[in-house]
Amino acid sequence: MKNTNHFDKPLTISVVGKGGSGKTVITTLLAKSISKLYNFKMLLIDADPTHPHLSHMVNLVPEKSLEKLRTDVIDEILTKAKDFEKVAENIDLEVYNAITESKDFSLFSIGQPEGPGCFCPSNTLLRKVIGSISKDFDIVLIDCEAGLEQINRMVIETVDILLIVSDISIRSIDTAEAIRKSAKKFTKYKELGVVLNRVKGNTNQIKKKLKDLNLPLWIEVPEDEIISELDLKGKPIITITEKSKSMTAINKLIKNTFDKIRIT
Repeated sequence: MKNTNHFDKPLTISVVGKGGSGKTVITTLLAKSISKLYNFKMLLIDADPTHPHLSHMVNLVPEKSLEKLRTDVIDEILTKAKDFEKVAENIDLEVYNAITESKDFSLFSIGQPEGPGCFCPSNTLLRKVIGSISKDFDIVLIDCEAGLEQINRMVIETVDILLIVSDISIRSIDTAEAIRKSAKKFTKYKELGVVLNRVKGNTNQIKKKLKDLNLPLWIEVPEDEIISELDLKGKPIITITEKSKSMTAINKLIKNTFDKIRIT
């Protein structure tokens, strides 16, 4: 039976980490776990402009992205000579219309730039979008761009829980520490934990490194052949069986994490 309680206010969870650590897979598993265990109204945000794979992993692909909305606004102002203020007034409505819904959760995607250049304009707009639409959901789960960019640009400034996904390499742990340092400066996170992903063999050296850095290890997610098989067949990760090794670990993580937070 699902838990039907709610948080006092919207809870924002941002999933960050080194490129290739598996953060999008972890975000997908988190989405599945939360939707199965709790009766929350949840929004997923695919905030990775370089590799926006979350929508395909959860089998919910939006028709329009934030980047497309942004370029459409510029086009309306420049080519159709529309007043900026009037166009800006409709941004929130356009954002809501770009949210795609399923029975378990909704999804909004930052999208990829159509041409060369920096992701800064989209990241700036994304920060405002997160602030404006999060109030309509119980949970906002964000799959962030790899590395430090979105933290340093304060895209996820108001995050409540920062989950740092790391693989079992020292370099990935070093990235996790760099992320924490930046997060202390540029976000207002309340809880921070490391998810050690694709775990196999002896990880004592990695866990010692985490302990030495005082980085809290929240869960170890074992290497899962079911995920590898789904990837190989091009199937959405969200279809993974709930009895898989990775889902068992993620369910434990969600229950432990939500137990720390007041639910009314």
